[in-house]
Amino acid sequence: MKIGIIGAIGVGKTTVFQALTGLPAATGQAEAKNRARPGQIKVSDPRLDLLENLYGSKKKLPVELTLLDFAANPKEHGKLIDPALFVLARDLDALLIVVAGFANPGPIGAALTAVDDELVFADFDQAERRLERVRKDRSASDFERAALERILKWLETGAPLRTLEMTPQEERIFSSFGFLSRKPALVVVNCEIEDAAAPPDPADRELAAARGLELFKLAAAFEAELWELSAGEQADLLREAGLEAPARDRLEAALYRRLGLLTFYTAGEPEAHAWSLTAGSTALEAAARIHTDIARGFIRAEVVSFEDFAALRTDAKVKEAGKLRLEGKDYVMRDGDIIHIRFKI
Repeated sequence: MKIGIIGAIGVGKTTVFQALTGLPAATGQAEAKNRARPGQIKVSDPRLDLLENLYGSKKKLPVELTLLDFAANPKEHGKLIDPALFVLARDLDALLIVVAGFANPGPIGAALTAVDDELVFADFDQAERRLERVRKDRSASDFERAALERILKWLETGAPLRTLEMTPQEERIFSSFGFLSRKPALVVVNCEIEDAAAPPDPADRELAAARGLELFKLAAAFEAELWELSAGEQADLLREAGLEAPARDRLEAALYRRLGLLTFYTAGEPEAHAWSLTAGSTALEAAARIHTDIARGFIRAEVVSFEDFAALRTDAKVKEAGKLRLEGKDYVMRDGDIIHIRFKI
């Protein structure tokens, strides 16, 4: 899962990247063709820790999020967002829109709207250019033309595409377009530590919700320094600040909620593995998430809930208690399912 960090110059995007990944600041100017610096976050997961312990797994593989910190383009100073980033961002799964809440604490609605408007303008330009080509192509479908015209009317009002209800057919047509204002996004309010535990301004929260967004407060400078401390020291400072967990853990929960994800597990002596999956997905889609060959040869899935396994502690007791279920490829996965797939190729 790839998440890009965007925002105006000077809002602390790289500090947010450091706070979430623990990586030091990059040195030198990145080349235009390779301007995205990746950093991984391993999702903290107590359920996976327990599975590793109970199975005596030799390896633990948590879900990983990849954050991308985009280098500044010196040719584009003076613009709110570097337009070159739009092409790089279209392949991302989600966006973190960073706005400053540290210099002059107060409403951030205007800054948020300005950045989101840039995404809307970029999508309008893309849709308009595509519509021009479709109108010239006699083999193009009438449905796509009508759908593009509807999208352009929506964008003309200044509303992002994440607030437009699309039909399943429209979703399929536009899935490869990578519309930026359609992507799930969190607004990261980069604030001072004294303000990090306070709830967001109600007016800001209302404005964000109207644009299909959610606010996430983060004291980036403070969180970046936590990486240099021991776990005990981190916990003490977080407690003093009124925060229950470091920003990276809180962000993971917010992103899962925003993206509509669940976690399922495969576990055994070789490895305990956590997998992310879109809520509502089937056992066959879970199999494909593990490996395409497993999905191709799918026979059945053996499933037990994490709660049942945690209570019974072994596979033998799970079977003895009748808690192991045999499910077909259409079974709808639940958060915490532990699955073993029988397959034959």
